[in-house]
Amino acid sequence: MELLKRIAYYAEQQPHEVALYINQTAVTYEALWSCVQQAALLLPDECHACGVAVSFNNMEKFIVSYLALLHKGAVPCVMDPHWTEQRRDALYVKYAFSYIWDDDGLKQTNYQGLRYDRDHLLHIGFTSGTTGLPKAFYRDEPSWIASFLENERLLSEPDIQHRPVMVALGPYAHSLTLYVLVYALFYGRTFIGQDDYDIEQCQYAIQQFYRPSCLFLVPTMVHDWLHQSSLNDLKTYLFVSGDKLSVKLHHQLKTKFPAMTIYEFFGTSEASFISVNRDQTSPLQSVGRLFPSVEVRIDDQDAQGVGKLYVRSPMTFSGYMGEPVPKWIETGDYASIKEDILYLHGRTQDRMIIGGKNISPYMIEQTLKTIKGIDEVVIIFQTHQKFGELAFGLYEGDDQLTYREIRRQLESELSRYEFPSKLICVPKLPRTASGKISRRAAQLLYEQGAWQ
Repeated sequence: MELLKRIAYYAEQQPHEVALYINQTAVTYEALWSCVQQAALLLPDECHACGVAVSFNNMEKFIVSYLALLHKGAVPCVMDPHWTEQRRDALYVKYAFSYIWDDDGLKQTNYQGLRYDRDHLLHIGFTSGTTGLPKAFYRDEPSWIASFLENERLLSEPDIQHRPVMVALGPYAHSLTLYVLVYALFYGRTFIGQDDYDIEQCQYAIQQFYRPSCLFLVPTMVHDWLHQSSLNDLKTYLFVSGDKLSVKLHHQLKTKFPAMTIYEFFGTSEASFISVNRDQTSPLQSVGRLFPSVEVRIDDQDAQGVGKLYVRSPMTFSGYMGEPVPKWIETGDYASIKEDILYLHGRTQDRMIIGGKNISPYMIEQTLKTIKGIDEVVIIFQTHQKFGELAFGLYEGDDQLTYREIRRQLESELSRYEFPSKLICVPKLPRTASGKISRRAAQLLYEQGAWQ
């Protein structure tokens, strides 16, 4: 496996270069590779080609175990340590993993499990599972190498020569964090991470190296970085995934951090990167320009060219466990394409029917975000005897905004069916573990009487 070959090479050629800086503790490439080899020696030969469910509370222990399993020819199955015991047990049963490796040590299960005789299989990951049991999927090394190459094209050559530090502050079980970790080790760079989210601690860690930095954050972390970081003069690449930044937030970042280049990604765990917007130079309503290696297909298009989005590229995953590998990946989004610029029109599952018309909550949200004083917004629905459903807007921002003023500003942008029947300013909107605003949780809270 190329990743292991490279780490072994770096351990020899740059032994004292820091590979990991986690919780203010530095681990060199020499020390990391030594730990990986020792851990691999302790693994039984029988675990070769077996799936091993890995779950540690400490990120450094996870990294060593992940690499040791690859070294042994086993397959790391990356479990979230914050999952309940009930959820983990259900996944052990469903996917029949042969071994479990956690803080209590390595244990063999009673399951035969599948054997994975695939040379390039990096790990088995899991979807977020917000509405049910997470689904297991395969991630092969070549697909992430293809993603690394796309990422590298976004960095300047001088900064690459200075070996930028790679920073991800989410849990290792999140696809983005694990991606950044492997990305850093693949190129012999330093990965900065932490077990407990702490912007101040992260800022201190970056200062120890004083090199260009690549920050991979979700929007909620971006807000924290804006208000808590003082690394104003350090060359920084900010890679944002999970949701678009508001124009206001983007402007605030560029004002406070003039040496920062901001890339907003659109993608999924399964499809990896699909499009990118550099410094909001793409049209405001878009999610940026397609990556050169990405092919898209828009099915069931309406008169405006909006349809269901399908993607294929060298960066995509290798299918769900127990299911055939799809030639095209359905993202679950309505989208349209114009001159290689991708426009989203909402999730297929979120469409509302108001007055007999298909309405996209996502498009309403993006339009409302252009209003000064609306920082974040989510559209929910309420059933209505005459119209079928009504759209309600919940937003974070200026509570002095009036419904009449917002309506006046947007009367040429939204039809009467699209404009929310009610707008409520709330102290804080609910978010998922990865930092996205949760429409499902907001809907449930509203139905339970919150904010009314």
